[in-house]
Amino acid sequence: MLACTLDKFQRNINADVFTRRKSVTITEFPQGVEVLVRENHETCSDGAMYIEVERTKRGEGDHERSRSVAARRAKSQVRKRCKMIGADCMLTLTYRENMQDEERLQRDVKAFVKRLRALGPFEYVLAVESQERGALHVHMACQSFPKWMENADGIKVKSYNLIRSIWRGVVGQDNGNVDLTKPRSNGAHRIACYISKYVAKTFEEAVFNAKSYWCSRGIPKPKIVKLWFSGDTPSADLLALVMGDFIGRGYQDFTHYHDQLNEFHWFAAGRG
Repeated sequence: MLACTLDKFQRNINADVFTRRKSVTITEFPQGVEVLVRENHETCSDGAMYIEVERTKRGEGDHERSRSVAARRAKSQVRKRCKMIGADCMLTLTYRENMQDEERLQRDVKAFVKRLRALGPFEYVLAVESQERGALHVHMACQSFPKWMENADGIKVKSYNLIRSIWRGVVGQDNGNVDLTKPRSNGAHRIACYISKYVAKTFEEAVFNAKSYWCSRGIPKPKIVKLWFSGDTPSADLLALVMGDFIGRGYQDFTHYHDQLNEFHWFAAGRG
C-alpha cells in the first residue's frame, strides 16, 4: 500500500515555524482511491505533528471567501459519499410543471425514497438544481438497478419503468419524469463528479448556506491518511510512488488533474 511505502519518512521531526513542505493525502474507498499531492504547503510544527496554515489575504472579503471554502468542502463531501456507497448511476427526477417549492421537493423525494426502499435497500446522495425558468429538479446518485425488479404486487417489470412509475405516483402521472445516466466505464468516479458539479453550481447561484444536497443516513467516512515530506523532496518521486502503487494494487481508469497555480496533483483510480 502507498501508505506503508511512504510511512518510513520521518513524520515527527522538529521543524521551524512556517516551513514549506510537501504532502500526500490518500483517501480510500471500497472500490477506489484518491490521492492529493500538494507541492507547496506552509506548515508549522510543535515537534509532534504538522499543522497546515492557511492565511487570509488582506482585504479579501470574508463572505466570498467563506462561500468559496464552503462550496469546495461540500463538493468534496458529496464526491466522497458517492464513492463510499458505490454509486455508479444517476437518476434525474423532474417535474413537468414549473415547481419551485423547496419544501414540497423534499417531501416528494422522501416519499419516492420510502417507496423504493419498500422494494429493497437503497442508498443515495442527491443534489438539487434550478433550471433557467426556476423549476427545481433532483440529481440522485445511487447504485445500478437490476434490469428487472418486482413491483409491490410481486410482478417482474423493467426496473426503469418501475422507478419512473414510482416517481409519477408521487408527483402525478402527467407531471414527472425520470432520466437515468449510467457511464460505460469508471462509473463510480464519473457519477461522483457529476453530482459534486451540481452542488458547486448551486453554491455559485443560490443563497449562501442554502441546503444544496442531502444523502442517506449512516454512510461511513472513507479512510484518510496524510503524510508529510520535506520541501526538497522531488515531486517526480512522489508521483512515481503514487502511480506505482496504483498499478501494484490493480487499479484502472486513472484520472489525473494538475493545478499549476495552486501547486497540486490530484489522482483518482478505480477497479473498472
